[in-house]
Amino acid sequence: MRRIAVVFAVAVTAFGLATVDLSAQASPGSGRSNGQGQLVRDPNGHLVKVGPGTHTPGQQKARKDPPPAAALTAGAGTGCTYRAASQYYCRAGAYQYVTSDGTYMSTPVQSPVVAAADYHSLAELAVESADGQQIIEIGWRVYRPQDQTPRLFIYHWINGQPTCYNSGCGFVQSTSTTITPGMALTSSSTPVQFAIEYFQGNWWYGYNGTWFGYLPGSLWSGAFTKTGLVQIFGEVSTTVSRPCTNMGNGVIGTSASAAAVTGVGHYNTTTAPSLTRFTPDDSTLYDSQVTSANSFRYGGPGAC
Repeated sequence: MRRIAVVFAVAVTAFGLATVDLSAQASPGSGRSNGQGQLVRDPNGHLVKVGPGTHTPGQQKARKDPPPAAALTAGAGTGCTYRAASQYYCRAGAYQYVTSDGTYMSTPVQSPVVAAADYHSLAELAVESADGQQIIEIGWRVYRPQDQTPRLFIYHWINGQPTCYNSGCGFVQSTSTTITPGMALTSSSTPVQFAIEYFQGNWWYGYNGTWFGYLPGSLWSGAFTKTGLVQIFGEVSTTVSRPCTNMGNGVIGTSASAAAVTGVGHYNTTTAPSLTRFTPDDSTLYDSQVTSANSFRYGGPGAC
């Protein structure tokens, strides 16, 4: 798609969250952008010291911890989409093709019930290349084989290949010790913010106003520096085509009481948010509805 000239940055305040300075620029003499145990600039322009990252790809347990779905072909009414042996995915959400430095959104952390036969239920923000081959993800997830607790998760894909969850596969933690990938989150009706931004050569992760770490741009050989596509959605990973697992708060996304995503915005672009609902895998199980240019509802009870 045609690149759009970057002319300004954006600031956001969402549902009582503290305003995050999205346009901060690094001052002269900033630290190295890809150092380990060195000073680097976060997307707010603050110097932070980062520790060593683990750059050896983690090993996935194919049947126990499936990755969040990449691009899937949806067929409404046909059950969840088959991906691999005993792995199906159902998604409901919205998307936008946009060239930017990243995206942010706000949503409450939920505690969906994940059926014993299933893997996970999550809500996710994904910034991607226009062809969907390069993907960076953040959100909350309930992973049944671990427990029924919602947890902060991150993930990424390189050239269409999955990597690993959370602190492996190149992630570099900043000085924040209170926000770490995999940490337990408290479910609440109050929205919290998730953010991803490309800044000074790295893809930074943000949670509720704090930039807590990054993926070095070198993981993509410096070739992935702008979004081409943004997707935000709920997802259920399951062993059957019609699962009993809840998505979001368990209310179908076409209802006014379903879980909401709000305050969607993009970093450093002239393109305003303009979300489009994507076709759910099976709208009898899970669905979504766009409620404004930068918000939507999603979720569902599953088949039971």
